[in-house]
Amino acid sequence: MIARRILAHLTVLLGAFAAVWAMTVTTPRTFAYVAGGDRIDVLLDSAATAATISAVVAAVVATTCTGKRTAYVAAGFGIFLLAAVSLFAFIGQLHIRAIAAGLILGGCAALIGSRDHRTLQSALIVGAIAGIVLVRPIEASRTRYRDYITDDMPQTYLLIALVVFAILLVASQIGNSSDPVEASDSVEGRSRVLLVAIAVPIAGLVLYWMFERSVDSLGAGGAMQDRWLTGLVVIPLLVGAAFVLPGLTGTVVLAALAFLASMTAGSLGFPTALLFVALIVVGALVGWRRPSPLIALGVLAVVAATGVFAESSLEDVQLAANTLVLPVAVGVLYASLLPTSAPAAAIAVTTPICVSVPIVAEYGWTAYTPLTSIEPTFSPSTWVWTSTAVGVGSVLAAGAALMVLRARRSGSDSSSSART
Repeated sequence: MIARRILAHLTVLLGAFAAVWAMTVTTPRTFAYVAGGDRIDVLLDSAATAATISAVVAAVVATTCTGKRTAYVAAGFGIFLLAAVSLFAFIGQLHIRAIAAGLILGGCAALIGSRDHRTLQSALIVGAIAGIVLVRPIEASRTRYRDYITDDMPQTYLLIALVVFAILLVASQIGNSSDPVEASDSVEGRSRVLLVAIAVPIAGLVLYWMFERSVDSLGAGGAMQDRWLTGLVVIPLLVGAAFVLPGLTGTVVLAALAFLASMTAGSLGFPTALLFVALIVVGALVGWRRPSPLIALGVLAVVAATGVFAESSLEDVQLAANTLVLPVAVGVLYASLLPTSAPAAAIAVTTPICVSVPIVAEYGWTAYTPLTSIEPTFSPSTWVWTSTAVGVGSVLAAGAALMVLRARRSGSDSSSSART
């Protein structure tokens, strides 16, 4: 019994990791498709497009699967498709790969959609975040050691992960294949879930397209610096999504918002990324034993506030907070808000991928490059204070929305008790 439970957790964790890996690792290209200055290629054939397709497919599969057998079929077909596009070249390879990733992730989410599978849902989220964190170091290794490894080496690793996942999926037998999958309470509830599942990824893709256009158009009017503020739309988008989802299932979307807003440091090296994932696991264990989402949100707000130390003499404080404190707090936050519905779990783990634009950003060229190095000092500019305040405010907005949702649920429960 214990061995079967361990296998089930490893299966879900590896399935989520492989799906996110397929969503985010770019495939080799032999052409470039750019449609004028409008960058339509970003909407039709880019990594952001793949993330959007995967997120929609995953949530739709998690919503529409009516039995464990259907979920197994979806995940198995995803494995087959992903293995095929990893071994052979196809027209529309990017899109097929994205669909396969969505099938795997959605199938895994549907298999553990029951309210009794809180720890399995934690494994799904940990596996997905591990994929998000580790994919960049994997891609960087392909560039750094290009003289020693082939371009398809990450594909080889992915194939190995798929084989192991397929074996575990058969061996673990998560639940009985004839058992029903927990579905939304009503047709209206399912419609609301599908609305969020489609609207959030598409909005993320459009925002990414707008950001790319803004960066590409820099200098056209003589300006060499600009600021991105349209990303502020992300805050009401995700808060609104949390309220649209039935009951308290949308609270995990607020966790995704807090994760996006509090991560202020750049990409991590491979050893640091492994440490990050290990601390996520520690945080998930703590949150599973002692749920404390508001405390975790408070810690994430403090982490977001360390963004004010960026590129200063106190930058080590920011790096330490993002490397050591943030993963534990994120793990506690996600685990504290479980269990949730299968579609909400799928939306929560794909949101940090498909909503990839910064909430606010300053980009462009500096007026000059100093010829000598200057010792960094702590003297934040107005923009640094502003962007840091936006990050902190986003986390606090997620906390306020969580309290409102809980109060609303408590009020409805009290009204139901009074009527009975």
